[in-house]
Amino acid sequence: MADALVTVVAEAILKKVASIAASEIGIWGYKEKLHTLEGTLKMIRAKLQDAENEKGQKHGVMEWLKQLKDVVGEADDVMDEVHYEMLRREVKNRDQVRIKATSLPSLKKFLFRRELGHKIKNINEKLSQINKDANDLGLQNEQPGPVVPYRPYPETVPNLDEFKIVGREDDEERIIHLLTESRKEEKLTIVPITGMGGMGKTTLAKSVYNNPKIQQHFDVKAWLCVSVKVDINTLLAKIYESVAGKKPKSVEMANIIISLEEKLGSKSYLLVLDDVWDEGRSHWEEFKRHMMMIKSQIGSGVIVTTRKLDIGTKAMTMDSCPLKGLSDDHCWNIFKERAFLAGQSPPPELEKIGHDIVKKCRGLPLLVKVIGGVLQNYSDPEKWLAIRNNKVWDLEDETERVQKSLELSLDNLPRRSIAKQCFASCSIFKKDKVMKRKKLVQLWMALGLIQADEERNKEMEDVGNDIFQILVSNSLFQDVRRDEYGHITHCSMHDLVHDLSLLLSNLESKCLVGVMNDDFCQENTNVFFLIERRMMARTLRTFFFFREVEKNVSFQQFMSMRILILERSGIKKIDDSIGGLVHLRYLDLSYTRIRVLPESIGNLYHLQTLKLQYCYYLNKFPESMRNLISLRYCKSVESIPNNIVGQLTSLRTLVPNYFSVLRNKGHGIKELSRLKHLSGKLCISKLENISSKEDAVMADLSGKKSLNEIEFSWSSNRGADRNKDVLEGLQPPRDVKILRIDYFCGDNFPDWVMKMTVNIDGKETPLDKLVSITLYNCRNCLSLPTLEHLPHLQDLELINMENLTCLRSSDVTGSTKPLSPSLRSLRLQCMKRLEKWIDGAPNSSKMISPVLQNLEIKHCPKIILIDECHPHPLVSLEIINCTGLVSIKSIQGLTSLKNLMIPNCLSLLEITNLPNQCHSLKTLDITHCLNLTSLPQKMFDCFAFLNELRVGPFSKELNSFPSLQGIEKLRDHLHSLNLKGWDHWESIPEEIQHLTSLTRLEIYGFGIQELPMWLTNMSSIQCLRFYNCKGLNEETVRRGAPQKANDVSLNNSKVYINRDVN
Repeated sequence: MADALVTVVAEAILKKVASIAASEIGIWGYKEKLHTLEGTLKMIRAKLQDAENEKGQKHGVMEWLKQLKDVVGEADDVMDEVHYEMLRREVKNRDQVRIKATSLPSLKKFLFRRELGHKIKNINEKLSQINKDANDLGLQNEQPGPVVPYRPYPETVPNLDEFKIVGREDDEERIIHLLTESRKEEKLTIVPITGMGGMGKTTLAKSVYNNPKIQQHFDVKAWLCVSVKVDINTLLAKIYESVAGKKPKSVEMANIIISLEEKLGSKSYLLVLDDVWDEGRSHWEEFKRHMMMIKSQIGSGVIVTTRKLDIGTKAMTMDSCPLKGLSDDHCWNIFKERAFLAGQSPPPELEKIGHDIVKKCRGLPLLVKVIGGVLQNYSDPEKWLAIRNNKVWDLEDETERVQKSLELSLDNLPRRSIAKQCFASCSIFKKDKVMKRKKLVQLWMALGLIQADEERNKEMEDVGNDIFQILVSNSLFQDVRRDEYGHITHCSMHDLVHDLSLLLSNLESKCLVGVMNDDFCQENTNVFFLIERRMMARTLRTFFFFREVEKNVSFQQFMSMRILILERSGIKKIDDSIGGLVHLRYLDLSYTRIRVLPESIGNLYHLQTLKLQYCYYLNKFPESMRNLISLRYCKSVESIPNNIVGQLTSLRTLVPNYFSVLRNKGHGIKELSRLKHLSGKLCISKLENISSKEDAVMADLSGKKSLNEIEFSWSSNRGADRNKDVLEGLQPPRDVKILRIDYFCGDNFPDWVMKMTVNIDGKETPLDKLVSITLYNCRNCLSLPTLEHLPHLQDLELINMENLTCLRSSDVTGSTKPLSPSLRSLRLQCMKRLEKWIDGAPNSSKMISPVLQNLEIKHCPKIILIDECHPHPLVSLEIINCTGLVSIKSIQGLTSLKNLMIPNCLSLLEITNLPNQCHSLKTLDITHCLNLTSLPQKMFDCFAFLNELRVGPFSKELNSFPSLQGIEKLRDHLHSLNLKGWDHWESIPEEIQHLTSLTRLEIYGFGIQELPMWLTNMSSIQCLRFYNCKGLNEETVRRGAPQKANDVSLNNSKVYINRDVN
């Protein structure tokens, strides 16, 4: 492991040396010394692989590696200090005009240069001796081996299904049957899933936990990773925290039971206790006794995953699910999915070797996944044979064999040194911790584990994301979460993999994790005193702390600190000494009570990440923050002033991402000009304060190539005459994906908006990466931009565009082809004059987009008719508050609809021509359409698979609710029914008594005096609610409600039902 650490740090040092040698500081006479350092370090680096191979064989190699690691760490600090001086001079030169007259250097400069010279000389001597020692030990230069070809790792990996189980289907079915059928009359059933580490216990538990049968059966579900032995008191407190999402107010046993009662009382629940280590019978008897005190429903369950094969009571043993190794066939299916490209047949030679490797995994799915993931990087049979023939498979001890096999996979990762060291650094997180990708990459950057890759034009964040993807693709990170675009945002590690990261990081990271290490962080202990007492302060590089700390903390002792996390520490003031942390790159003060940041924070020239989330007391930022020229990521509650932001030339991510243009000097639009690396989202507001197109151009938005979401906003009509010119000067980068324009006052957008093209080097280039466009409150606009040439556009929102009469005139193109070829979602809201989608064509989804899935039309009073007679794949149609709508002539072509909502269309007279069959429709809402006198004919024939139905009230002239004849056809599918009526309707439709699957019934505004007997007998109903039914009172509802209903209310007041104790 030491070779990986030294390789990574040495790479960083070599980059710094090259940069320093070419700078002003290099001219001070240190060039020769720096080149000597560079040459010696390269010679040593060449011997590292041999040292790693020989450390267990040759006496003295381990000690040599230890000495090398210390010297390289020292060299890293020295080069970092020199680099800091370079940055300081850059800031100084930026802020003042340099005096070019020659003058003798000051005493301070002279002393700094002399001290620096001594330090470099000292390191050179140490490295020279280490190189000599390497030669004496007979260490050889590394022979070039096969290079793993670089290939990008995609963020979305469709063939890796995190919760997919193979070969455990029978086990899953048995556990589900135990919890929902065979033990459903018992108050609490505990089912242990047992087996050695890596056998798939947690994966099986997750599959059960997410099974639809379980989802429907239990009212409350919660998941808790235990990982260590805990007493019952602590366990119950943790269970409460997992259920409630917060810690219990009191840790007294009686109070915890009361708190759990509040969350679980009268409900059925399923708890999963993952990675449990307590197997004693008395422990589980006590646990069950306390859980039985909670007045929950019968049939609740607890799943326990544990490596302990004999756990708990006899009943637990009887219900336990011991996992054995998977069959070779099942293992091969898992291996093949990871080791070979999807859809391609494995090469015969590799397939044969692969089968041999699978057998050596002895049925352990974790090993199969990890080894298969590693081998996807190699097509060379020699590498496969080397892994197959490795001696680790012959180890007798099962635990050691698994650990060494996982370590073997690490040694064969692409970009091994970097990936291995980044992986080891994850040991600072506790087991089962959900890790954020962005945070991981920022921490790796701060520790110097990743550097920019100039050869491939990749920034540090890009390299970090590549390493993250390597670890995901090789199954070292698992349980990934994705955002709406399929990009991985979070992950965790299997407990065995976490054990490996701990083993590899053993004292390598020089890291203290306060909340996770009781050796350092006992309650009421001065942590900083302990650090100093143990002589760690000088070399400490990472400090996590989450408990209350003393008011005035001095940082003078922590001069090597790279990462400082005081999140949730309760600290109120940051000591000025923080400005002396010249190596600091990551500072997290989130959730603290600080009111101001010290001026000295401006001395942190190396700072890359600054997090001030939820610092609600902080409302002022020191001017010195403009000196943070290495800052790449800044997140705070309040927006940082423009005159500060404009100087943060390395900034990539800014949150809040709002830039409010002001007229004050230093706060105008041109402050954006220097932020060339800005990425993600940027919202520019108060555009009325930009004087001209020329000023707007100075922002150089088109040059900020990493921006993918841009919002333009005016806040007043001032400068309305120059709206168009200003927006013309704010052309976005060509790869922008999301565009929003608010309160534009002109009657026509500038050319780049109308054409959706930008001018690059005199050539018009389409904004063909756009996926979403929103135009909000552009009240005067008479026409929309052209959308036909935007192949990825999926979402279009048009809100308060009052002068628009149609989405596109047919004479623009001379045809009536659709508005967009790719649009999936269209939202039209408050369009007062909108009458047609395409002038001269019917209002049909076909005219919007052939692939449109969601159409929302809201508050559009001029829309009179909708005609969906043509076949179309629309999934959701919502027509809301369209008071002028008279007719929905046809929806016959919408056979894929899942959601149809037509509320508050007061003029609607008819809904005709339904699809012959639309089994996909699950939700239907026809409410407050006060001119309707009946439901559409054959509605229940067409929509026979409805789950949720909301109808009424209809015309007030009717004497009763219209007939629901045929609704019995929904008996197996309808779960929720909402009926709205008038107070002169004295009954509710009796046809609903045939709905045997109905679980929720809501009645609004009827004049009923009593509940009918057939309603009392509806045993399926669990939730029954009445609103504004003036003839009902609590007693009549209690008397007539179904006995099995557990949620009954009248006007939002709960009605308690007298249960038949028999």
